[in-house]
Amino acid sequence: MTTSTDTTDAPQREGRLVHLGIGNFARAHTLVATQQAGGWDVAVFTGRSPAMADALNAQDDKYGLVVRGPERDEVEIIDVIGEAYAADDVEALDRLIADPHTAVVTLTITEKGYSAGTDPATSATARLAGALKARREAGVTEPIALVSCDNLSGNGAVLRKAVLEAADEETRAWFEDHVDVISTMVDRITPSASDAEKDLVAQETGLQDQVPVVTEPFTEWVVQDAFRGRRPAWEKAGVQFTDDVELHELRKLRLLNGAHSLMAYAGQLAGCERVDQAIGHREVRTLVETLWDEARSTLPLPADELDAYTSALEERFRNPRLADALIRIAADGSEKLRVRALPVIAERGGPDKAPGAVAAVAAWTAWVTDRSRGGHEIADPRAEGIAQAAALPDDGERVTALVALLGLEGAEAQPLVEAVVAEEQRLPRG
Repeated sequence: MTTSTDTTDAPQREGRLVHLGIGNFARAHTLVATQQAGGWDVAVFTGRSPAMADALNAQDDKYGLVVRGPERDEVEIIDVIGEAYAADDVEALDRLIADPHTAVVTLTITEKGYSAGTDPATSATARLAGALKARREAGVTEPIALVSCDNLSGNGAVLRKAVLEAADEETRAWFEDHVDVISTMVDRITPSASDAEKDLVAQETGLQDQVPVVTEPFTEWVVQDAFRGRRPAWEKAGVQFTDDVELHELRKLRLLNGAHSLMAYAGQLAGCERVDQAIGHREVRTLVETLWDEARSTLPLPADELDAYTSALEERFRNPRLADALIRIAADGSEKLRVRALPVIAERGGPDKAPGAVAAVAAWTAWVTDRSRGGHEIADPRAEGIAQAAALPDDGERVTALVALLGLEGAEAQPLVEAVVAEEQRLPRG
């Protein structure tokens, strides 16, 4: 653990940020923005294993950030972290949260972390609830902000619920007057680093880095403007503050995530393995453009903003040096399509008004059918039902069963089933 030093003669810092769940995404996104904002102390806690804290402490809490552009890499040292702790160091968390200097807590604990229960031994939100109790008992009156940076819809509401469920009665009563819970929308691709990145950081900076981070040039962070207390000047890093995070979540869900799902299935059917190959495939690219046109019509945002966003998406998708695998993106399709494609079909007025979204569903039904019949594993919470549906010999019955796994059944599903059966025959095949 890094220990604090005497800062009597050091410039006065604006506050302390505590981060829970230090991993690759936080180190490529949240902490980079905090370093660019300047003026804040930062303490971090690991998600489960103490390995990341051990590695950071061994290199003075510095690490290399490798920004992987289409043609070359940019390398910089991120040295914003002042203290790094293992997740189970509850004493340190209580001490830091009870300190009035601490004004913000950010979290990247993954979606599962918010449903980990109320046992501090296994739940980050339960440990946070206990630390807020320590702050209450210390008599701290200044508000503290809890900021979820996890990629899930309504993450602030999810965080609030999890913390309050784990808090004692007195802390729940104290909570509303002293704690702000902030929703955000986050976006930055962060693939795994390898020994090559360790060598690159050493060559470019001299740091013998065991935990470098690789990321893309694009970064976006939209934050709910609901802080009563102090916060980092994240706007210096391009962070957008808004009263409507939900609209930006919807934009990402329907344009970025929707296109990702379409490419994952249609791209593999066409013989592609990576995102850059899929967006470069003429027929798959046409399907993506159709999907974008439909999704844009459901988003009450200025046309120039949507133009800029889809142009940035295409540039990101075409980056060959990130090599994002379609098979990874294809996981959990039965969950993803029900929020990425079906609402667009409904809002457009039916399958005949949304051929791009229909193509996303058809690409999924065709891909899972081919994969299941070929004896390959399908990473999906409804994998058993998918296998049973894919085995049905009649196309209408097969697609009806698969669409039912997306939550549509009976007469409500029939127009989509008919459109999907027809679209499967038109999809590009490799």
